[in-house]
Amino acid sequence: MRTMRNLELDDDLLGREGLRAEIAAAAASLIAESGLDYAHAKRKALERVAGGKGGRLARELLPSNEEIEDAVREYQRIFQSDVQPLRLHSLRKKALALMQLLSDFDPMLTGAVANGTAGEHSDIHLQCFANSAKELGIFLLNQGLDCQAAALPPKRPGGEEIEALAIQWQGELATIAVYPENERRNGPRTESKKKPSRLDIHAVENLLATSEVPHPS
Repeated sequence: MRTMRNLELDDDLLGREGLRAEIAAAAASLIAESGLDYAHAKRKALERVAGGKGGRLARELLPSNEEIEDAVREYQRIFQSDVQPLRLHSLRKKALALMQLLSDFDPMLTGAVANGTAGEHSDIHLQCFANSAKELGIFLLNQGLDCQAAALPPKRPGGEEIEALAIQWQGELATIAVYPENERRNGPRTESKKKPSRLDIHAVENLLATSEVPHPS
């Protein structure tokens, strides 16, 4: 027989799961409609859902990035199904063209364009491998592309910032993270069992070849 204590624990668990789902849905809306990154969207969603209690909520109540990504997919399916697939297809085609130009640097597509959640506010994000960002920068300049030096957050706390270059490519902002040549041998990393974290040229070609070409409404 279930005790009152067990029922209270069940209610508490359901409440926590409901709160996580609500925060994930609110964050998904901010990402899809305003272009916020996951970290900022999560904080704003927490404020929106929990109000003044946000600072006292335990970290484990916050949804993971994977949960938020799933919520973004659901939001796009419900509210942006007429525009998001077309935008994603366009960004992937432009990303592939840039990757082909950078083929000597083993480019990898990352971020929302890679995982399929790219929308109106999304940019192209690549990883490339070179002796230095200067080497890649000179290559881009020789192709007639102006680039600006940038820096991305380190992979882990306390690590070094990642060198990057930002360019305008076919009307889109493209940010290219530059990694040392000795990391070139590492294959595409996987963040979970179901989603690759980055795609090489062949993977992007396969996505474009096998996906249905969306048509404007």
